[in-house]
Amino acid sequence: MFSHNVNNISNVAQQQVQQNRVKVTIANWQNGSMQDLLNFISRHTRVSLMQATVQGQLVVGYVNNNQQAQEVKKWNGAKFAGNNLKIDIDSTGANGTGANNGGTSSTVQFLKNILFKRYDRQNKMLNLGDLVNDPELVNNNMFSAMARQSKVIPAILKVASTEEELKYIESLNLANNNLKDLVPIANLPLTFKKLKNLCLANNSFTRFQTFTQWKNKFTQIREILMVNNPICNDRMYRSEMLNIFPKLAVLDNNMIRDEVKLKSVFSIMPILNPQQPNAAPSKFQPFFFESQDISNVSTNFISNFLNFWDLDRTQLLNLYTPQSQFSVSMDSSIPSSTVKESDQTPSFGYYISSSRNFTKISTPKLLQERLATGQEQINNLFNSIPKTKHFLMENPNDYSVEAVTYQNVNGFLVTLHGYFEEVEKPLNDSNSNNGNKKTSMRNKRYNNNNTTSNKRLSKKSFDRTWVIINNTATNSIVIASDLLTVRAYCQPSWHVEQPPTPMQAPTPNISGTVTPTGSVGVTPVPGMMPVVGTPVGTPVVSPNLQLPPEIQAKLNPIQLELLNKLQLQTKLNSEYTYMLAEQSGWNFDTAAAAFQSSVANLPPNAFIQG
Repeated sequence: MFSHNVNNISNVAQQQVQQNRVKVTIANWQNGSMQDLLNFISRHTRVSLMQATVQGQLVVGYVNNNQQAQEVKKWNGAKFAGNNLKIDIDSTGANGTGANNGGTSSTVQFLKNILFKRYDRQNKMLNLGDLVNDPELVNNNMFSAMARQSKVIPAILKVASTEEELKYIESLNLANNNLKDLVPIANLPLTFKKLKNLCLANNSFTRFQTFTQWKNKFTQIREILMVNNPICNDRMYRSEMLNIFPKLAVLDNNMIRDEVKLKSVFSIMPILNPQQPNAAPSKFQPFFFESQDISNVSTNFISNFLNFWDLDRTQLLNLYTPQSQFSVSMDSSIPSSTVKESDQTPSFGYYISSSRNFTKISTPKLLQERLATGQEQINNLFNSIPKTKHFLMENPNDYSVEAVTYQNVNGFLVTLHGYFEEVEKPLNDSNSNNGNKKTSMRNKRYNNNNTTSNKRLSKKSFDRTWVIINNTATNSIVIASDLLTVRAYCQPSWHVEQPPTPMQAPTPNISGTVTPTGSVGVTPVPGMMPVVGTPVGTPVVSPNLQLPPEIQAKLNPIQLELLNKLQLQTKLNSEYTYMLAEQSGWNFDTAAAAFQSSVANLPPNAFIQG
């Protein structure tokens, strides 16, 4: 009864697409081949004639719309193989006379029946798994040849796209269909815009790059099942899937993101102002903190960590345990030349032999060798990269911070983006990772551009991610994982337009000569960052810190935190606390030292009264 279905199956999808296409006929072409004619039309009009066939004395084909048809029609009378072409637009359209409509209509109805038998209305789920073994499809010769099998799924999905009820499905199963790429299912994001759960298990996907065409196209997808696909064995599989599907929370039955937290991030990305914690942003903000507690702890951690990193990295080692890990990854890509402030000839010579970039290194042994574990190896790696100067306090809008809880380790995760300036060569100028000298050949393959392999000190952009554990036994924090990614300098990578400069406060120099920010020899203030770790908890907020609205509006959470601590320690009033911080370059150590050297000369009204 349905023997004609095999011949018509490819027409099902074509029938739907062709509804808006325009039919074009061409005569007087016989002195050349049809392919020569198609090439002639495409070359002169930039329009491809699709599904072209010879019907009697005519070549008949289709274009996507009337505008393209008119472009082709302009070449009516053009000389081709010695004859003048006669080009006409057929008003009957893509459906032509409808000679095959009866067969196609029967096939469409047959596929609709298959679809609704597999549709679970209650759960809004469409089960298209293992279609090759569907009894009805098999009995009607739908899969009598592999070439025809490749057309069945697109045809079924095309029919599904015409059914209003099926447009709202939330779960789709396409397991066990021998899919090797997305060609048969490329239009899924357009067909099922409400899709939340997708099963592609037991297929033959081998490359995660296959899925890049779906990037940011699924707006609701939260779960994907890919088990028993070769792609799952790629070490970059998980991270790449997260990159392609930014709202993905469950992958292969494993919870990989906190879904509630993920929804809150996508619904609003506020900068947590202590005075306006619920304020919605009017534009992109460079700081995101999951909560006020996280804001306080992470800003304190970042400001102190960078201070010691720039001045004396050995002071940081006790934050790392024997199980802690640190690695450096080098991204040698060159910024676009259209970016005005960018380094077009970056130098990465000090990072090449330490870099653990997964896209450049394939051997597990080398990956393991370049992962520093424990204080000794971490210190060696610290000493193999240049000394730096960060500008978080001076140029906070050139940095971006994100901090969220990380319940798996009872801690939190902090990511910092920005730039630093290399100020001195490494203590260990050989830049060998833990004595490993077997990487020279690999280094040569890293980049053939000599400018990337030299050891010129320069500015660098960077990303740094810390996994920080809350050690409740000692009321301190330790760093479980530390990843530094170094890139060519590029500004403004994270720049946010500054508000108008507010009226400046009075400018008496209360500190005399201030030690330059970041200068060697500044002694850390006791209580700032204990060697065993920074105490965890919500810092006390000074009740006397009252700043004019126009000044507070330009401060970021890190600066507000610094002002709170500075006022609590010095007992200065708000005006003098702000002046001290500003004149000290927003460096706590410098401000504290300046206060100690000038406290005897300050007037009584500089302090909090009462």
